[in-house]
Amino acid sequence: MASTHRFERTLIAYFLHVFCYDFMFGYAIFPAYFQLKGTAPELIGIILALWAAGIILFEIPAGLLSDLVDRRLLLTLAPLLKGTCFVIWILAGTQGVPYLFFVGIIFWSLASALRSGTKEALLYEQVAAADKLHRYSNILSKERALQDGATLSGAAIGGLIAGYNLELAFWVSLLPLAVCAVAALFLVDVRKQKGLSGGGSFSGVPGLIFDTWQEYASKPELRYVTLYVVLGVTFLSTLEDFNQLFLLAIGLPVWSIGVAVAVMGTARTALAYFASHLERLPCIFWLIPLLSGCALAVSGDRSGLVSLLCLSFSYILLAPLFVLTMARFQRALDGGSRATSTSVMSAVIESFSVLFNIVIAVLLSRLTVLEVYQVCGLYLIAFALWELWQKRRSSRPKRA
Repeated sequence: MASTHRFERTLIAYFLHVFCYDFMFGYAIFPAYFQLKGTAPELIGIILALWAAGIILFEIPAGLLSDLVDRRLLLTLAPLLKGTCFVIWILAGTQGVPYLFFVGIIFWSLASALRSGTKEALLYEQVAAADKLHRYSNILSKERALQDGATLSGAAIGGLIAGYNLELAFWVSLLPLAVCAVAALFLVDVRKQKGLSGGGSFSGVPGLIFDTWQEYASKPELRYVTLYVVLGVTFLSTLEDFNQLFLLAIGLPVWSIGVAVAVMGTARTALAYFASHLERLPCIFWLIPLLSGCALAVSGDRSGLVSLLCLSFSYILLAPLFVLTMARFQRALDGGSRATSTSVMSAVIESFSVLFNIVIAVLLSRLTVLEVYQVCGLYLIAFALWELWQKRRSSRPKRA
């Protein structure tokens, strides 16, 4: 009973950490803040590309570090680094020094890298140690819902704050980041309790790299889930970055774009919360991209309402895939390099995200926004059919 109470307390601290990290009022004006402070659009694109490149660069070293030291230290440091990014941006905007925007985004990249593999590894190990693995997918569902809810609510409130003062939106964002850092101190790294961590000795790095290689080399499920996430989930999440262009293309008034995004986000948050209930339906791994692809393929309809509904349907359906693919990935791991292996996947995801951004940008230079979304829909249909073929091939009895 006492161990159950400890687990629930740790879970509350974990959920508080997750919520506060994304309860950012500055999201309402990011990256518009750069342009409002006189930064050219092409430089904004470079800043965003630098963010992704920084994550790719820092991700695997951060995973190795997480497997060597107490994970709570990295989860405490991450929100502090993100807050440092916001302070630097405030200085850049008020002092008229645009190159500081580049400096700030590097701190955010490092914060994201320190947190990504670390957070997932700490949670799974905590759940496993408490003998609660049957609840793991449900916990991930709640985490995703909290993350999306924090982003939406923070952006909504941040819009009101930014209307009064742009920099204030970033200053006030430091408060939840401070709470996030404190909450990390109340988490539990079960490896420290069992004496399994590397104790901060970097002599363990070669062993961790070897373990990670062995994980991927010996487990087809691990390789397959990584490939699925990269080609399917990452593509869909990258396409989301262009949704505002889609909404403008179908003639949605500027004032209503925020409302449309909020409604879609709320619906997806609700679906994410119940994602664990869909785990018993393996068909969703091909059915969701198929339905999303079909919706996008017909989204070029001349009726703005039909196009909006198609986009909303595709956007909302993505929620369970975020949750269930991460659950599959973590369950496939069993070595001592859990954070490093997760960081490898994150680095691959960011690399392909950059690639998909480039491909979509090239398509936009040759096609209309609606035509690009239709092409992306056809890609998702092909991806869904590939996933269905893979499922049927793996279910066939092997010949002796």
